[in-house]
Amino acid sequence: MRATTIPAFVLLLALRVASQDVPKPQPQAQCKFSEGSTITVTYSEHKNYRLATDESLVTVKGMSVPAGAYSVFPAMDSHNHWALTMRKQTEKGQSSELPPVPMSVTTLALPVGNLRVSFDQTGGSCMMHWASEKSNLLLSLEFTEKNTDLPVMK
Repeated sequence: MRATTIPAFVLLLALRVASQDVPKPQPQAQCKFSEGSTITVTYSEHKNYRLATDESLVTVKGMSVPAGAYSVFPAMDSHNHWALTMRKQTEKGQSSELPPVPMSVTTLALPVGNLRVSFDQTGGSCMMHWASEKSNLLLSLEFTEKNTDLPVMK
């Protein structure tokens, strides 16, 4: 009996360890503009958020967002207003940061369980909604297609 119990235990342990090695797909939210470019926010269980744009035709609050991948997080600015910080790793290992972008704040009736991101797409606009963990705040920020007829801040 003992001779079959030990191999069975080892087999169960090996199956459990192997099942933990399978990477889970990371949740993401995506918005596609009418001309085809996209914004994608990928997030993990460790509260790491990555925003990626595939073209440099995206603006937020009149500021150009160059194509690439950014670490993003909302934070309170020096005036106690919510702002989105976007930080990009450069080829030389340094990071470049876009200026913090003010976010709109809405109070929800009930708190949202986990910090999650979603988008509403309307024509040339992608409204990002960021539900604040353990509170009833919904943070929002509108990304738009770059209008080449208008000047934008760099």
